[in-house]
Amino acid sequence: MNPLRRSYEARVLVVPLGPGSAQLVEELLTLGVEGVQVLTGPDPVEALTEPLGEDAWMPPAPASTTTITESADMVVLVGTDLTQVPEPVVREVCTAAREGGDLIAAVLVAPEHWEEPAGASAMVTLRQEVDMLVSVRGPELLAALLDVLRGGARTEDHPEVAAQPAEVSA
Repeated sequence: MNPLRRSYEARVLVVPLGPGSAQLVEELLTLGVEGVQVLTGPDPVEALTEPLGEDAWMPPAPASTTTITESADMVVLVGTDLTQVPEPVVREVCTAAREGGDLIAAVLVAPEHWEEPAGASAMVTLRQEVDMLVSVRGPELLAALLDVLRGGARTEDHPEVAAQPAEVSA
């Protein structure tokens, strides 16, 4: 948990898209990312997740990929090698996220092989399924984006931000 965060912390589910992306997600903890769950084993009956950090939200268990996805507030698909993207998993996760009203983002970190047929197909699927597609040069930018999506840090320099009530319009 970010000690400077004074607002609601979103439940973010990170979904690595292939072996290269799984290695990248493992680096996130060393970059200060905490409080998110990683979908490490998609499964229609008993999916596996792994928390990043001690303060990660806990999804229902045992649960399917769909149930775990629906329990999140936001889903972030992370890819590097577009030829490794499991398109059926992308479709399953995105369908469940949409049904749960979740924000769906795909972050491509130094994307490779997008010009190959499998990579081009994966790119089409991602563009069709996600709300936001972002390409970044390195894992540091992914870590910063995840922190922002969770709620971002609020410093003592701007106490009025935390003190102002949210406006509600009818």
